[in-house]
Amino acid sequence: MNTPRIATFGLLVALAATGTPATAAAHGPIEPRSLTWHIVSDSEMSKLCRQHGLRPNCEGMAAWDKEFRMCVIWTRSPRSGDDVKRWQVVHHELTHCQAGHFHN
Repeated sequence: MNTPRIATFGLLVALAATGTPATAAAHGPIEPRSLTWHIVSDSEMSKLCRQHGLRPNCEGMAAWDKEFRMCVIWTRSPRSGDDVKRWQVVHHELTHCQAGHFHN
């Protein structure tokens, strides 16, 4: 399994790349949460998707870790700062964290 990388900078880039404002006006205030972002290989992503009952070619996944009270997301690595498709996946998974709807 790949070593997880936590990316705060990537979160800000993801929001900027998708044109999403860094506010939560549409959903109200965000409850304080921690976030761990695992950037995984294609094969590891497929394995995780299958293990959680998702289609094997899913692009990302978000889950709530009850023990540590944090949102955990897994995605493939964006290839660059302008890899809009993969940054949109990161944004989608972050939205799960914000809304509290997870792939458990």
